[in-house]
Amino acid sequence: MPRKGQKFPEASISKLKESLQKYNSAKYDWDIIEPYLDISFENRQKKQTSIVITLREFKQFIQDGNSLRDIKNRGICKHLVGFFSNLSQGKINLTKKVFVEEYESGMSLDEMSEKYTVLRGNMSFLRHLYDIKRKGATFIHRKNTETLLTPIQKEVLYGSMMGDASGSKNPPSSVKFKQGENQKDYLFWKYGIFKNIASKTSLKSVSAIDHRSDVEQIAWRFYTYANTDVETCVLEFYASGHKEVTNLILDELTPLSIAVWFMDDGQTDWGHRSRVKKDWYPMPTCKFMTQSFSHESCLLIQKWFKEKYDIDTRLQEISLSNRTGYKVAISNDSIYAFFDLIEPHILPMFQYKTNYKSYLEKRKLNEDGVLVGENMHCPIGADFTALPHEEQDEHIGYIVNTLQRKGIEWLVEEPEDHIKTMKTVLTYDAKFLLKSDYISFSNIGNKFLMSHYTNFWSARSKGGKSPKEIFNNKQYLAEIIKGIVSSGYFPSNQKILTKLRQYRSNKSVSGFMPCVAKAIYEKYCPDNGKVLDFCAGYGGRMFGAFACDKVSSYTGIEVNFKSYYNSGELYRNLLKFSGEKKQVVLINQDAIVGMKQFSDNAFDFCFTSPPYFDTEEYSDDESQSIFQYTSYGKWFKKFLLKSVKEAIRISKKVAINIANTGSYMIADDLEEWLNKSSIKYDKDRLRIPHYGQNYRFEPIFIF
Repeated sequence: MPRKGQKFPEASISKLKESLQKYNSAKYDWDIIEPYLDISFENRQKKQTSIVITLREFKQFIQDGNSLRDIKNRGICKHLVGFFSNLSQGKINLTKKVFVEEYESGMSLDEMSEKYTVLRGNMSFLRHLYDIKRKGATFIHRKNTETLLTPIQKEVLYGSMMGDASGSKNPPSSVKFKQGENQKDYLFWKYGIFKNIASKTSLKSVSAIDHRSDVEQIAWRFYTYANTDVETCVLEFYASGHKEVTNLILDELTPLSIAVWFMDDGQTDWGHRSRVKKDWYPMPTCKFMTQSFSHESCLLIQKWFKEKYDIDTRLQEISLSNRTGYKVAISNDSIYAFFDLIEPHILPMFQYKTNYKSYLEKRKLNEDGVLVGENMHCPIGADFTALPHEEQDEHIGYIVNTLQRKGIEWLVEEPEDHIKTMKTVLTYDAKFLLKSDYISFSNIGNKFLMSHYTNFWSARSKGGKSPKEIFNNKQYLAEIIKGIVSSGYFPSNQKILTKLRQYRSNKSVSGFMPCVAKAIYEKYCPDNGKVLDFCAGYGGRMFGAFACDKVSSYTGIEVNFKSYYNSGELYRNLLKFSGEKKQVVLINQDAIVGMKQFSDNAFDFCFTSPPYFDTEEYSDDESQSIFQYTSYGKWFKKFLLKSVKEAIRISKKVAINIANTGSYMIADDLEEWLNKSSIKYDKDRLRIPHYGQNYRFEPIFIF
């Protein structure tokens, strides 16, 4: 040892460093950390002011002869250095496989730290190193308290996932069950099975738009809570990123599962028409609607049916919008073996799918219905067309006479469920309709709205007939009723009204949908805004304004007295049934004359959709703009432009929804005028249903 104040020779210091380097290197097993050398710990250390390094950098520091203290003195995170040292020396005996198993079972990091004698701080670093997502207290509590699925729950779960049920994505630990209004009882049956692991608040009816037809659909649904067994099922179905079938899934299916799958997504055609008209009893045809699955999944299903139950199937190819799909059909020789397999588990409401007698009973129930307040009976489908023509005429004649005696107004009376629909509009989140480059469509609330406007059914499109004219013609109405019952449906009020509007491609008049109007107010109306609508029409924009929290008052100008009067009735019912209060002013006057009474900037937002010249005839009243201005040029200049100028004067912001129609380029002409007048404007788009074709869009000018 050197004395005090005496220095070590350089050679001794060099030997000491070399000895220390060899000692340090001998402590570490670099093979342990080889797979993790370049993993970054930056994300974990967001609030850390000290320096963060990788395992590769740590290894290099050690190989250069630095001690742990030397490394820490460089400002590097001391906790991270300690973790790297313990890991590299093999002091952390917890592999990724074991870590994942324990963590996924619900064991907390504290519990794992104690069990495997690993410092608690090192456990957090280890979770990051193994790239395992953090599991919070909720997950750990769920793992420790959850109830495992019973065998029946598991069977119904897998059968439902083969059919209508869908799994959550983030996290994939819950399943949504959803059925249409007609299958509400079936949905409640499933809820009863999963009641102990299902959210009570999620069991409810919901309104949604079927984007294939843009028609409102009422459905019932509920969700399960997060559950490990449910999560296992969901991950199996969505292993590829979208719902598919694997051998692992098929091995879980039991006869009960298959029955649930068939009740969800199975169809049976009994060949009833042939049995009635030709006295021929063909084999029923059964198929699963598996077109959402890939071809590979359908082939697996086909193979599994044969190997598991000796049931032969075939694939029916169908053309989808952007690909080919396949239905799995049961072969004729295996139909009754298939029925024997699932029939013990089929609910009474679905026995028409496996039992012809039950099918006939269901048809019989469908033949009875309530028509304009009267209980009526009429054979439908093949049972109707098999009758002698005289008996067919007798049935149709009775229905037509009953309808015409009551009048079309009876068809549009306000039923009780319209009140529920009205309340749905008030609570509807219209922002859902606001897309990045257009405003979408929803017809929610339209039945309630149009039940107030009986004059709507007297309006006609250019060159066409009004629904009321068609209704009052015995021959036309008889053709409509016969078409409905021949197709296998009872002629309900709504079906008749729909067919009246669609009769022989007759173009019908349309009103503005209240939820769409609400969305436009949400997007363009300022908070606490006063709204003007100088062509109030059939009340859709008024209803939307009443439902929108951003609108403080609505003023509607309408020249048609019947529409004006009916809008008053609508407003009174909105006040009565909603319990809400909002100022609505209705003026029965010409649009231009009505606006002249207001001062400049009296309104915050003006939104309307004026008549498209003579495209639609709302009444024979001479006050209508098409009767005042009989040529397009006069109408455009003296009605549309004057109305727009007045709207610009009395409103701080104006939105006009109008489109080109036929040979009249109304939207183009309006845009040209705005440009010539140096009026700055923006254009939005409104998506309009176009059944059987691509959607079409109408412009909205905002200035």
